[in-house]
Amino acid sequence: MSLEEAYLFGLIAGRGHIYADSSFIAIEFSHANEFVEGIAHCHSCGDLATKTSTAPEGKLVCKNASCKAIVDASVKKQYNQPAETAASLKDVIIPFLSSAIPAKYEVSGNKAMTLLLIDFSSNPNAFARIIEAYSPEQSFDNFHIPEIVNNFSHQEKIEFINGLLDTSGFANAGGWLNRDGENLHGRMRAYFQIVRNWHMPVEIDNFLRKHFKLPTHTIDWGHPNIRDGNLTEVYGDEKAASWSREHQIKFFPEYYGIFKFRISSKQALFQELLNHNIAAGFSKSEDWFPPSQFSIRQVKANHPGESDPRIPLPARRHVNAFWQLNLFMGCEYLGKLQSECQHPEMFALNGSDEFGYEELKTLFEERSKKLHDEKYEAYIDAQKRKSENPTTTTRRRRTTPEADTYPPLVNFFTKHLSKKYSQDVLSFDTSSGNLNAFLKNNAKDLLETFENCEKFRIRPDVVAFLSVEKRLAFIESKVTPLDLSALGQLVGYCLVAKPIEAILVSTQPPSPSFIRILKANKSLLEYEVGRYIQIATLLPNEVVEFTPI
Repeated sequence: MSLEEAYLFGLIAGRGHIYADSSFIAIEFSHANEFVEGIAHCHSCGDLATKTSTAPEGKLVCKNASCKAIVDASVKKQYNQPAETAASLKDVIIPFLSSAIPAKYEVSGNKAMTLLLIDFSSNPNAFARIIEAYSPEQSFDNFHIPEIVNNFSHQEKIEFINGLLDTSGFANAGGWLNRDGENLHGRMRAYFQIVRNWHMPVEIDNFLRKHFKLPTHTIDWGHPNIRDGNLTEVYGDEKAASWSREHQIKFFPEYYGIFKFRISSKQALFQELLNHNIAAGFSKSEDWFPPSQFSIRQVKANHPGESDPRIPLPARRHVNAFWQLNLFMGCEYLGKLQSECQHPEMFALNGSDEFGYEELKTLFEERSKKLHDEKYEAYIDAQKRKSENPTTTTRRRRTTPEADTYPPLVNFFTKHLSKKYSQDVLSFDTSSGNLNAFLKNNAKDLLETFENCEKFRIRPDVVAFLSVEKRLAFIESKVTPLDLSALGQLVGYCLVAKPIEAILVSTQPPSPSFIRILKANKSLLEYEVGRYIQIATLLPNEVVEFTPI
């Protein structure tokens, strides 16, 4: 295996899609914000400077208690992620890969995502090795670290992690810990962001420990007990369910200097974080392993999302600490600790090796139920007060360019579905909040007919209700060129609610590369057997034009 192939394996594991029938691979490089900023240091003492509630507009305050100087925010370096990602792909990554892997390389994208498209039609042997390594999976949502990677040379393993970092790694100056080093304040962290894949977080942690003896600070799982442990989302109006979005493996840059990003903006930010931590003088290695025991005070409330079918069976349960998910999802190091315990069930319950499992389990369960019931009762009481004391205050609607597309799409959807299914259809702009909250506030009568909507904490832009079929239909609207990120958002809604029809529409025509990807693997559009998301363009005359796939 060459270093170039090892790096490509990391890119694919992080954000790759394999299209076996067309010898084609698409790799995502996401950048949610067009610009990211670096660290601000005080011009007087050199310590960390941050935004505070008392700081003047455009100013920061030094964290050094004996200094507290006012620092201009312009001292932060600024990085243009889309521009630097595209430039890094064309000038660095593609030349590196193509030096050993003959293929046709193409770059496309927008402000939210850049795509590297690789056509292996002329290099079937290289493509066959990739297929074999990741088989039977074809997308990063379900990939495992290929077994062959464990047999790579040391330098090849480094290149594999470099690839993972470029696609799923992020350096963020805002993710620092409130710690004091010997010289400076604030311990910076970087992280791997793993989208939807429940196997990869533990596999990456296992890999880093086994082959590099590197610590990870924490794994922030996208599990309801971890992300919404106090139930503020599930029992709060107009809030999105953040728990199901992604997982993050957080680490300290100073231990990861053997790796490098080839995306210039990421590497520059990573180097800023690393340099700060070294200058700050942090000597303690803060590692999540071994796990900390916890008491009943740290028990979390039961959460309705614990049984969500999107969660794999090993993790589809109540947890009170993130490390329990590490154990259930296959952490080799926790597994070894548990195997050495006299009371392995107690170890999984609270990290100890003592008697009294059944008693403590019952105590924990009663506590979890009590915490849930208290939150739920408070939520119900709040809803009753709202209905008994209506207010004349109108919730402010978001005023984005996308909002201008909703009225014509509501009109189109009603006509389109009424004609297609020969029944009455009601369509609404539901973009302002979750579907269940919208119905409670605007169309309570529909809740009786479409009772499952009570469970849907999703927020499609336009939703239609078919009176005879008793089914929903969704439109997700964009004003930017469509990409895999926008598609993934709508796929998530569809997997939850199983609409009779779903359309991803934009005011801009889809790019040829995006359509090429979809035609190469139509399964990306399928959310239920025989049902596919449709791609369309909203024309200036408010006509919706479908794109055949």
